[in-house]
Amino acid sequence: MTERRPSSTAGTGDIQCPFFVAHGAQEIICEGIIDGCRNCLKFEDREKKEFHQRNYCEGNYKRCEMHISIEHWKYWEE
Repeated sequence: MTERRPSSTAGTGDIQCPFFVAHGAQEIICEGIIDGCRNCLKFEDREKKEFHQRNYCEGNYKRCEMHISIEHWKYWEE
């Protein structure tokens, strides 16, 4: 795995997921499955985005489908 630095985006002090990159009002941006890209989760509204961030990015990130996909497809040999 490559070294990941914490995001400098405001409101991310509790993020635990190593694949988190940044976020907006209704989106969460994660490390991409392919080198040189990013994956973006776009939510219908701010509440759904905040729920996901609180329960997965800040909490049980190993249960997040995005985390599982990145780990499986990008880092499967490690």
